[in-house]
Amino acid sequence: MKQEHPMIDETTLRYHLWLTQFVVIMIAVAGSLLVHGWENSVALFRLSSAGAYLWALGIALVVVLSSIAMDRFLPPRWQDDGSVNERIFTGLTPGKTILLCALIGVGEEWLFRGVIQSLIGNLWTSLLFTLVHVRYLTKPLLVGSVFLTSWLLGNLFQADGQLLPPILAHIVIDLLLAFYIQFGFSRERRSRE
Repeated sequence: MKQEHPMIDETTLRYHLWLTQFVVIMIAVAGSLLVHGWENSVALFRLSSAGAYLWALGIALVVVLSSIAMDRFLPPRWQDDGSVNERIFTGLTPGKTILLCALIGVGEEWLFRGVIQSLIGNLWTSLLFTLVHVRYLTKPLLVGSVFLTSWLLGNLFQADGQLLPPILAHIVIDLLLAFYIQFGFSRERRSRE
C-alpha cells in the first residue's frame, strides 16, 4: 500500500528540506570548528588527487545505476517512501535542483564524514546516517541501500581525509536521481502519467 502524505503539499516539503539542509550545514560548521578547529576544518576541503575524483564518480555511477535497476526490476512496495522524492523534485527547475543537491551533498558529507566519522568511524557513522533517513526505516531494501551508499562515501573520505570526493559523489548521486525523477523515467512518475 502506498504511503502518501497528502496533507503536506510539495511547497511545504521543499521548504522543510531547504530549512533542514541549512540547519545541517550550521551544525556541520559548528561541529567541525569544535572537533577540528579552524585550520583543520579548512584542510578538510583541500583538493584530492585526480584518482580520488575518478573513484567518487565511479561510486556515484554504481549507486545511481543500482537505484535505477531497483526502480525498474524490483516490486514498487519494496521501495515506496510515500513518493516524497518525486514530490520534492518534480516541478523544480534544473537550477534549483542543482542548488538543492549541492546543498545536501556539502552539508551531509561535512557533518557525517568531516565531523561524525572523524569521531566514531565509518561503520557507526553509516548506521547513524541510515537512521537519520527515518522514512526509509520500514523498507529493508532502502535501509540497506542507504547504509551501503553511506559506507562507500565514508571509504572515499577515509582514503585521503578530504571531503571533496565524497561531496562530489553525493551531489552526483542526488542530482542524477533527481533528474531521473524529473524527466519521468522513474516507475512512480510513469505510473501516474
